[in-house]
Amino acid sequence: ALGVMPALGMFAMCVLVAMILGAPVRTTSVSEVAVSSMGAALLMLGASATSQVFFPDTLPRFVMLLTAVLTMIWLFVFGSVMAILLRRSGGASRVVAVISRKDADQLIRDVDDGPFEQHFVLVATITDDAQYQDISARCLDGRATTVVLGPRASVHPVVVEHAASLHRSGLRVRSLDDFYDESLGKLPLSALDRLALMGDIESLHGSYAPLKRAIDLVLAFVGMIVIAALFPIILLGNLIGNRGPLFFTQERAGLNGQPFRIWKLRTMAPGAADISGWTSNNDPRITPFGRMLRRTHIDELPQVINIFIGELAVVGPRPEQVGYSRQLETSLPFYAARHLVRPGLTGWAQVKYRYAASEEDAFVKLQYDLHYVRHESLATDLRIIWLTFRHLVRDGGH
Repeated sequence: ALGVMPALGMFAMCVLVAMILGAPVRTTSVSEVAVSSMGAALLMLGASATSQVFFPDTLPRFVMLLTAVLTMIWLFVFGSVMAILLRRSGGASRVVAVISRKDADQLIRDVDDGPFEQHFVLVATITDDAQYQDISARCLDGRATTVVLGPRASVHPVVVEHAASLHRSGLRVRSLDDFYDESLGKLPLSALDRLALMGDIESLHGSYAPLKRAIDLVLAFVGMIVIAALFPIILLGNLIGNRGPLFFTQERAGLNGQPFRIWKLRTMAPGAADISGWTSNNDPRITPFGRMLRRTHIDELPQVINIFIGELAVVGPRPEQVGYSRQLETSLPFYAARHLVRPGLTGWAQVKYRYAASEEDAFVKLQYDLHYVRHESLATDLRIIWLTFRHLVRDGGH
């Protein structure tokens, strides 16, 4: 009985933290809820076990194991109920967007190529002034739950009148940039205000930066333990299937655009990285052992060296090669704004979008990076760490 009470207390804390981080996932799939719940429980168990390194004998093994089991059961039951309710309600918000033709074309592309956590359906876009009188009817016909207004529509008298009436009837009314921020997890570059963005960053550095640095050092220490445990296997695999130098270093753009050398395990044939061109998952330059390292992301582990030095954080925009970074700064607006925070081992763009293999992909990822720049916080970083872990467990790193 004495062991059960600490377990229940720890269970309540773990469930609260897990739900703050977005577990279980908001989905209509019970199987996805099961994977999410199991991943959250394993992450909590790993965090508890790691704490024993710094605070030995504070928690009995029975308490840690029972807590993990209780967390998994509760998250699965709660998530399954939510999945069933979402399925019965249609599973998603229904959106009517009153925006310009250019913004409508971009929004449709973003919806079609959106992240796996997208929970809305774009019912209709209204782009012509002549259609403004039909806004309420279009929302009624499409059973809309949210109305999104572009910059011009938000000050048009007819649109404002319809939006006020719809809001009174229970529909949510959102500006285009707020809708992107909340529902797509990124910022539309067309609505970005550079001065506001920089103001957000200035307010962060005085409060969260010291705590973030402390968390980085703790997690880097854990990473060193993982590297030490895997090193014999990595060394043997490199000798058989990778033949050549074990490590690979490359100049990347860091905080404030300053270059630094990033450390990784080599995954390409020796000298292949010197050939210009975007790297894809099926790049022929990748060796068989290197492909396994990339799939499991073990090749990224030596970057704990960069974290110890202070060149990298655990969470932040992924650092790009200096040459590509300079090129993208000239072609993509606000690209340099991602350098206002320290780059990271994982980031919001990495958990929300696929591997960047072109300038078009870099454009999309920039919008996610700027969302992170605007919302950098402890809760955001913990959520990204959780999503990264879930991505590795559920998708095998793909």
